[in-house]
Amino acid sequence: MKRLNNTKDFGVYNTAINVIGGLKDCSVIFKAIDSHFSQSDSLKELVNQRNEFNLRTEKSRTRIEREVRKAYLQFKSEEHQALVQGIFTDRVPLQDKELVLVWQFALNNKLFREISSRVFAKTYFSGRASISKDDITAYLKEFLRKNESLGISWSENTINTLSTKYLNLMSKLGFLSPGRVKSFKHIRPSSEAQVLFLYFAQLLSPSASNILTNELLPISFIPSEDVQSRFKKLSLKGFFNMNFNGVALNIELTHSYKGICDALYD
Repeated sequence: MKRLNNTKDFGVYNTAINVIGGLKDCSVIFKAIDSHFSQSDSLKELVNQRNEFNLRTEKSRTRIEREVRKAYLQFKSEEHQALVQGIFTDRVPLQDKELVLVWQFALNNKLFREISSRVFAKTYFSGRASISKDDITAYLKEFLRKNESLGISWSENTINTLSTKYLNLMSKLGFLSPGRVKSFKHIRPSSEAQVLFLYFAQLLSPSASNILTNELLPISFIPSEDVQSRFKKLSLKGFFNMNFNGVALNIELTHSYKGICDALYD
């Protein structure tokens, strides 16, 4: 396994969404992850030497390499790294991998996590057929108004670009239609993906067992009224233990991060 790229929950809001959302398609992210775990390849070779991202300038290549590494190739622990390595293999279906790309980026990028949980998922579960750039720009402007102390000085153009690139990324990941009107596609995580979600949720809040208070829960894409019943059924398969006391839905993982993919997909 390659050297662990340590990460933390970034307290600084940044505009990495603009870079990741500007990638031509998500296949290059899959290639980046594959190259990271390959003994004979690396992200640097992929981006700079072979230029598989098809970038014209060295400055662009350096920026893309940096932001892809920060978004997808930073890990909270060796177990986290082993989990991601196990997921991005041929045995795991594409739909599950696309969900994992959302969860991995959400772990590593605070702004993506908050837009996804507080705007995208909220709008999806509201029953609306589509989401627009205006939904995200309105959230970002209100966020900046309420958090002036953070000293973030994004221009109107930056806010608009963030909104557009976010929707572009979610389209490329298969959650939205690719046209001008961003219609929601039906998002129904497989049983295996729902189990994997619990492992990513614990990575975000390792000391909190109550999944109902986890910030990632909205982007599990499990309707709130179904959370208890879905996890109860899955717990009977032995992938985790569950206890519900009427208020807290406590989850105890029973497999290692390294072994969960073998248990789910073999």
